[in-house]
Amino acid sequence: MNRITKIRTLEPIMFYSGKQDELQIFLNETEYGELIIKSLSNDQIQVKTVLLDETGEKLNWKQDYKGLRVSVPETLVTSKKATGRVVKVTF
Repeated sequence: MNRITKIRTLEPIMFYSGKQDELQIFLNETEYGELIIKSLSNDQIQVKTVLLDETGEKLNWKQDYKGLRVSVPETLVTSKKATGRVVKVTF
């Protein structure tokens, strides 16, 4: 079975959450697969956790000099009122 993985580099909308060590990244419904966020490379910031804000589900991620790579499953369930997803990044 041949499995194709989607890898995309993003320049997402990011907001400082107001908490000292947290950013929120807003993804739309079509952003899934391997997402690379260049502005969060490990020479800028050291990420500790990455999770889906609405459910608290931990997402797989890896950080290096190229950026933060987050695995967002296509099958993530969002509430009916949600127009996108918020990924919470703590550092």
